[in-house]
Amino acid sequence: MKRFSPGFGIVTLCCLLLPAWGAAGPPSAADTGAGALIQASRELLLEGETLIRAGDPEGAREHFDRAVDMLLDSEWDLTAHPEIAAYFQDLIGEIKEAESRYLYVSVEFDEEAESVEEYGDLDLGAMTDDPVLREALTASIAEHRYDIPIAVNELVIHSIQHWLQRGRKPFEEGLVRSGQYREMIETIFGEEGIPLDLINLAQVESHFKAHALSRTRARGIWQFMEGTAVRYGLKVNRYVDERSDPEKATRAAARYLKDLYAMFGDWNLALAGYNWGEGKVKRLIESTGIRDFWELAKLDRKLPKETRNHIPLIHASVILARNAEKYGLPVELSPPLRYQKVGVSKPIDLRAAARALEVTFDELRRLNPSLKGVTTPPDYPGFELRVPEETVADAGTRIAALPRARVDQGHRVRRGETLSAIARRYKTTVHELMQANNLRSANRIREGQMLRVPSDGSGGGEEASAASGGERRHRVRRGETLSGIAVRYGTTVQALMQANNLSSRSMIRAGAWLRVPPARRSRG
Repeated sequence: MKRFSPGFGIVTLCCLLLPAWGAAGPPSAADTGAGALIQASRELLLEGETLIRAGDPEGAREHFDRAVDMLLDSEWDLTAHPEIAAYFQDLIGEIKEAESRYLYVSVEFDEEAESVEEYGDLDLGAMTDDPVLREALTASIAEHRYDIPIAVNELVIHSIQHWLQRGRKPFEEGLVRSGQYREMIETIFGEEGIPLDLINLAQVESHFKAHALSRTRARGIWQFMEGTAVRYGLKVNRYVDERSDPEKATRAAARYLKDLYAMFGDWNLALAGYNWGEGKVKRLIESTGIRDFWELAKLDRKLPKETRNHIPLIHASVILARNAEKYGLPVELSPPLRYQKVGVSKPIDLRAAARALEVTFDELRRLNPSLKGVTTPPDYPGFELRVPEETVADAGTRIAALPRARVDQGHRVRRGETLSAIARRYKTTVHELMQANNLRSANRIREGQMLRVPSDGSGGGEEASAASGGERRHRVRRGETLSGIAVRYGTTVQALMQANNLSSRSMIRAGAWLRVPPARRSRG
C-alpha cells in the first residue's frame, strides 16, 4: 500500500515532442530535455483547463489525456529526474481538481468505501517470542516449496502471532474473500511471471476488499495511489476508478511488481518499494550500501515502521495461507466470481441494463466496482461491462439496444448569466435546471455558483423536437396546466397560447401536443 507520498520510478519518460502535441511542431535539438517535456505537457494541461471552464468537457479530457500520455510514452527515467516525477504528481492532482471543480457525477457511492488496516502503529518488535511457534514454523517451511524466499525470524514470528491473535478476524475474512479473486490473480500472475505466493500482498494491503480506501487515498485490493495507477494504465476520473477493478488492477500490480523486481533483483526490496516508494528504497540502499531488507529493517528511523512491518506480515500471510488448516484458519473460500464481458460503446444506465438482462442492480454493481455512479462512462469506447455468466444468451444485443444514458455535467455561473441562457446553451429547459439543482426560483442564481446540467435535455421523455426547424413540443400530461407548463419551459402562459392559437376559453387535454416557444429572458 502506498501510504506515503507516491514514489515514481520504473516508468520512463522522454522528450520527443510529437507533432500531435500542438501547432508549434516538434522542438529543435536545443529545446529538448526535461524542461521542454514539462513545458509541452503543461501547455496541454492549461488548454484543457480553459476548455473545461468554457463548458467543453470532452475537449478538456482529450487535452488532459495527451498531457499525461506525453510523459508516459516518453523514455525519461523518472527516478533519475525528480523534477519530472514531481511535475507528474502535480499534473495528476491538477487534472483531478479541475474535473472535480467543473464537472459532476450524477450519483456516487461513497458509502461503499471500506477502511483498511494500518500497520504504522503495530510494534512487532515488542511482542514476546514463542519458541514453540518458531519450531512449528521451521517445520512448515520444510513441508512446502514457496515461490519466494520465506524467512523465519523474530519479525515474521511476531507477524504470525498478530494474524492469529489481534488481527485474526480481518485475516480470516480476507482469506475467505480471496476465493473470489484467487483464480483470476493466479492466471494473471502466471502470464506476467510473478510468483503466485505474492497474491498475499493483497491480503496485507486490503484483505481483498475491492472498495478498500486508506487514509492516504490508496484504493482497491492492491491499494494503488492515483499517480501510480495512471502510470500503469488504470483510468481514474469522475466516472470510473479502475483501482477498484480487481482484474485490471491485478494486471497493473503484476506489471508494477515485475518492474520493481527488475530494479532491485530481490522480492523483499521490491515489496518495500511497493509500500514506501521505489525511489526512497533506492536512495536508502545507495546511502547505506545495504541491499538486504532484514538488515535495513534494523536501521533505527531509516525505514518507516509501516514498511518495516509490511514485509514480515506478507511472509506470515504466505505461511498461514499455505497451512490454513494447521493453524485453524478457514479452508472453505468464497467461490470465484464468474462473469462475461459485454462491450459498451455509450453510457448506459445500470438500472436499465439490469432490467434488460433480468438480473438485479446490486449484482451489476458488485461485478463492476470501478463504476462511480449508476451509468457506464462516456468517452470510453473500449469499456466492458461485466454481467453474470449465467445471464440471457443475447446479453450483448440487449445492452446495445439500450438508450444513451443521461450523464450530468456542470456549469459555473458567470457574471450576468441567466438560467434561461444556460438552458439554451445546453439544450435543456429552465425547469430541468431548477429540478436538477433544487432551485425554487429561476432568478436565484449567483456568479460563481456551480450548477448540475442534465446533458440531454430530454425533459423526462415528454419533450421532443419537431422534424423540421428544431421547434420544441410538449405532450400534455393528466392534471397539467398551462401555467405549470410555462414555468417548466421558462416561458409565459400568453406565449404558449399565442404559439398554439388558444383563447382564454380553450381547454387542454392529456395527450395533446403543444408548441413551446423559446424561453423568455430572465431579468435575474
